[in-house]
Amino acid sequence: MSKEPFVSPPGGDSSPTPSLADLLGAHTRARAEAPEAQDPAPPAADGVATPGMATPAAAQGHLRFTDRLPSPLQQKASVDAPGSLDPKVPLLLVHAGFSEGALIQTWMQHVMKGSSLYLARFQERVTDLVLDHQPYALLIQFDPCCIDAAVAISAQLQTQYPHIPRLAIGRARHSQCMLAALRTGVQDFLDIDGSVDTAQQVIHHLLVSPPAASLHESHAPQTAIVSARAGLGCSLLAAHLSAHLQARLQAPQPALAAPAGAAGSADGSTEEALSNLLIELGHPGGDCAIYLNTPGDFGFNDAVHQQRRLDRRMAQSAIARHASGLRLLTLARQSPGGTSSEVQALLHRLGNYFRHIVLDLGACDSMQMLKDVLPGASEIWVLCDQSVASVVGTAEMLQQLEALHVPRKRLQLIVGRHDSRLELSAQQIARQLQLPLLARLPERRRELSQVVNQGMLFAPHQRREPYVQAVATLVDRLLADHHPQTAPPKVAAASPLTRLLQRLRAHTP
Repeated sequence: MSKEPFVSPPGGDSSPTPSLADLLGAHTRARAEAPEAQDPAPPAADGVATPGMATPAAAQGHLRFTDRLPSPLQQKASVDAPGSLDPKVPLLLVHAGFSEGALIQTWMQHVMKGSSLYLARFQERVTDLVLDHQPYALLIQFDPCCIDAAVAISAQLQTQYPHIPRLAIGRARHSQCMLAALRTGVQDFLDIDGSVDTAQQVIHHLLVSPPAASLHESHAPQTAIVSARAGLGCSLLAAHLSAHLQARLQAPQPALAAPAGAAGSADGSTEEALSNLLIELGHPGGDCAIYLNTPGDFGFNDAVHQQRRLDRRMAQSAIARHASGLRLLTLARQSPGGTSSEVQALLHRLGNYFRHIVLDLGACDSMQMLKDVLPGASEIWVLCDQSVASVVGTAEMLQQLEALHVPRKRLQLIVGRHDSRLELSAQQIARQLQLPLLARLPERRRELSQVVNQGMLFAPHQRREPYVQAVATLVDRLLADHHPQTAPPKVAAASPLTRLLQRLRAHTP
């Protein structure tokens, strides 16, 4: 990011900074003096406008959100120009349209001096556009004709994106607008009747200060489950974990705070909560959809390629829904994938709509997918069973993950199909793989096959089932680490007699 002062005039020009009236007067004269027979300048790529000269749409106050300043060639030139902002740090101007909005757009073109500026209107889904374009700061028009809308959108952006700085822009002589803007918690108020120099200094101070957090950071924690070989029960674990976690997250909670993007719509209507999302990315794929009996036409690759349209409402309607409310995205076996940036951007976007994401990467045969997904995961669980072949395959996979810069200290081991009668114990496997032992899943292949063949899973209330007990322990851990408001209260340690009675009840048919 450039730290040069905004107002350093090129070539030693010491001419005073023009006022807003001078800028608009020059703009009007330039349009009036332009010969009608002259061919109009070709539009820049993607419908962008040249700094200092508004497009016809801008003159009428009807710029589309796709309009952007300036063109890529102009951006490159502006980087080398003294006093320019870094064009890689975009800002978003939210305006009301009409004549006052057009004046603010023209004024901001001179303030920005060639840096990126996105435009949106109050009536658009501004919160989704913020997620799409990820601006560094937000500028909101405050004017007497739109003060209520400005207050509403400023408060909504503060709630959903508290880490993105907000600036109000308007006329300081409208004291009611300035007071309303400051009450919404904006960082400053830009007066368009004042000098451009002052506005540039305010924005410069804003941009040189590091942001409180990055928009790229997903709000929802992501739990990734990986295995070196197919057939170890990774998808069964992911399906049970997701369904049981969904039941716990969806349980009524007093004053439960929803994540950014998960609140009701702006008009006050209530929408179904998006609590948990299971994304199946393993090989061969489709097992989770079978276990949950939840087929869907909208898959992971569809979401990657259509993520610009994927807002919260589309996530509710397009993504397959289990009866419990759990959503499921499955990676198609024969489908073109997206680029690394597209996959990562989708996960970040989904993290703003859901409260938790479970990633089934069992026997994933794409190292690129692992490289794209695992760095952003909150925890990575490695599933291995009590066989020499599985341990050897897992050791090889760990070496591949280290080559992908996934540190071993971020990994935890789950030993599946655990049978205490076997000599290769869970502790020995953990020592061999140099991983901390997180959990043991009991050997219950026959019982699991019986329930799955009936088109069901073990229900969370089947507390006597050892497999359910193991999954419940993992769910409790996730709730305690990431959703403390829903975590069960801590209880005192049970006495030896109580633990004995619990064991007897668990093994009672």
